Amino acid sequence: MENNIKNIVFDLGGVLIDLDFPRAMKAFEQAGLKDIAKDVQDFNRKGIFMDIELGNITSEEFLQAICQRSERPMTLQEAADYWNLILIDIPQVKLDLILELRKQYPVYLLSNTNRPHWDFICKQSFNARGHRLEDYFVKAFLSFEMHLAKPDKAIFEQMLAESGLNPEETLFIDDSEANCKAAQEVGIRTVHYHIGDDLKKIFE
Repeated sequence: MENNIKNIVFDLGGVLIDLDFPRAMKAFEQAGLKDIAKDVQDFNRKGIFMDIELGNITSEEFLQAICQRSERPMTLQEAADYWNLILIDIPQVKLDLILELRKQYPVYLLSNTNRPHWDFICKQSFNARGHRLEDYFVKAFLSFEMHLAKPDKAIFEQMLAESGLNPEETLFIDDSEANCKAAQEVGIRTVHYHIGDDLKKIFE
């Protein structure tokens, strides 16, 4: 890693947490939501899936909308359980890596995510094993709280403004090339992470 890096910003999905879209989509389809996969995975998606990530609707409104689309009766809890099937877990080796990095660097999180997923992740990973979210990150910048989403460079500009980070001294790690390019536009150094790579090697 370059010597002038003083701050580290991680993406969440694909970089830290393992995802399984097909597992969730299969569950939804079996429950009567036939076209949900296309809606969720469309890069330029609109509607409830963009709204929940931008914080434009509440978790309950989002889950109610899913239930209404189902061909069969579905409870809010079932909708939440299906939705969270996208999430696998954060490998312990990555959690340990962040804790080690915190000894030397301010570490931040910048993620396109939504309240149901975020609550699930915090419970299963960041607030587990005797740790708290604050042990891992100085601050988590979340799309549903900021009402902005990557790759809009405005989300990076707001992160810099709120944190006071110098972009030239900040390393952002994301599995999306488009997100990395947007970060570069505001002067942030980036690493385009490829799913399955050894995250530790970035910091050697």
